[in-house]
Amino acid sequence: MTPQEAKEKVAALRHIVLDTYEKEIRNHPFFTELRAGTLPMEALRFWIKNWYAFALEVNTGMATVYHQFVGFFKRHPECEDLIAQKIGEEFTTPALGGHARMLLRLGKALGVEPHEMIEAELIPEARGLVDFFVRSWIDIPVAECFAIHLEEEIFGHISRDFRNSLPKHYGLTAEDIKYFRVHEEADLSEEHGGTNQVILKKALEDGYGNERAGWTLEYCSRIAVQMMTNFYDGIYRRYKESERRKA
Repeated sequence: MTPQEAKEKVAALRHIVLDTYEKEIRNHPFFTELRAGTLPMEALRFWIKNWYAFALEVNTGMATVYHQFVGFFKRHPECEDLIAQKIGEEFTTPALGGHARMLLRLGKALGVEPHEMIEAELIPEARGLVDFFVRSWIDIPVAECFAIHLEEEIFGHISRDFRNSLPKHYGLTAEDIKYFRVHEEADLSEEHGGTNQVILKKALEDGYGNERAGWTLEYCSRIAVQMMTNFYDGIYRRYKESERRKA
């Protein structure tokens, strides 16, 4: 593709991501109740037990992408700089251990001990989310990989909902919710979401594209968001079912 064609393609894929988020996640019952302050604290505890593995395993999977596509990155040092910065930031901000370590403080503020997150047996929807995104870093072609990870931008919007709602309705402090502030800033900026767009654009210019049957770039962009929808469907439905069984 020409640079202009690649730019337009990435913009169209990003539109799919944001449109799917608006249709499926923004007004999902989990988030409408979170924003209203009516989502029970126990549901938030259930959420973080199933989210911790995603935050940790997907980041460690991402760390392999530099090697996975090292030939591509050697040809494009400007993209190499971006992915190296992104990997480094994930594991060193705000301190060694990176983003996932911030979840331990968040969990404690929600009433969940570290071992409850670390040893959690994930619900099927959470395990599917983790394994889908880990595989998207380690086992698929470059254009499909970064088309999937355009999804990262929506976590900035999700983080904003948590950041606004947890102090207002659930009494958490600014330090407790630092995980969401960091992700809101990074995922809605050039730092993370923008990095995925730049790398995908360059891959398209190099001639990379849909390489597997059934995995068009449009599908990659859409299914990534839908996997997140499936996760929140599972959290919300299974929590409600557990409460009904207790009643």
